[in-house]
Amino acid sequence: MVKVSVIVPAYNVENYIEACFDSIVNQTLKEIEIIIINDGSTDGTKEKIEKYQKQYPNTIKVITKENEGQGKARNIGIDTACGEFVTFVDADDTIEPEMLKNMYRQATKEQADMILCDYYEIIQGKKVRKKAIPQVTKDLKKDYVVSVAGPCNKLIRTSILKENNLRFLETGIYEDIAMIPLIGLYANKVIYLSEPYYNYYIRQGSTMRQKEFNNKLLSIYTVMETLTKGFQVANKQEKFKEELEYIYIRHLLYAGTGRFLEYKEGMNQVHKIVSIMKQQYPNWRKNPYYKKQNWLFKLNCNIFYSNQKWLIYLFQALKQRIKHSKNKEINGL
Repeated sequence: MVKVSVIVPAYNVENYIEACFDSIVNQTLKEIEIIIINDGSTDGTKEKIEKYQKQYPNTIKVITKENEGQGKARNIGIDTACGEFVTFVDADDTIEPEMLKNMYRQATKEQADMILCDYYEIIQGKKVRKKAIPQVTKDLKKDYVVSVAGPCNKLIRTSILKENNLRFLETGIYEDIAMIPLIGLYANKVIYLSEPYYNYYIRQGSTMRQKEFNNKLLSIYTVMETLTKGFQVANKQEKFKEELEYIYIRHLLYAGTGRFLEYKEGMNQVHKIVSIMKQQYPNWRKNPYYKKQNWLFKLNCNIFYSNQKWLIYLFQALKQRIKHSKNKEINGL
């Protein structure tokens, strides 16, 4: 019996993929399958995948396809998975040896449909421990819905995904936001382990850190509309209305505006985001999750919502100076 299916999309990660595979094949839980989706790699990734498949032919399944993005690759992994639970590991990350065993044991013990763990965020060798879930309310499912919308530090009951047709959007960016929160709407029970079992490496050159404007950034609007429809299909838009509102606050008003303004084309998108918030969530400042945020988060949201160009650019310049100082500190300059 396969207890956990580990889904690993891989695209041009020849420098990192061996460390990733080593961390998975050396898990203390042995009843696993590893599904590797080679997403059209053009470097030495394919050869390294084949090397591991030869070493572990009964554990590793390899699917090679043309490059279509991480969302498509993950969906193929879900469709292929035979495990009781699935988890996702990015090919340039690693997991701790006890992760799958401890998370699977706890999930089955408590009959949970999903379990989350804490993780480390690693930038240039500097590790920062991150909490997987903000414990704002006494309802763990609601707190999960507004948590970091990444799939990688979670075990998810496979039947939840397959029976409810929960799949990633294939937009090439932001696809996690449109799907991961929805799992909490369908899960019978969500539980949390505070151990940092996942190692998330932040590297330069990702889609979210490009210097030139990428039209894929505009997919945030499709993603948010898809998420809203997902809440409606699940008939949970009233029960989780504050959670959905906060996702708009965090991913549009807070993160979306700042990300767009990194480019000269971005101011029009800021105007669009403010218009969306005014139409759909004019009372966003009353949101309980927003109220729990620090003063800088709130200042960021309010300045962008003011829609005053001079104030926004002044604030952005100040943030850039702070960011530059932090980067110098990280680099030891």
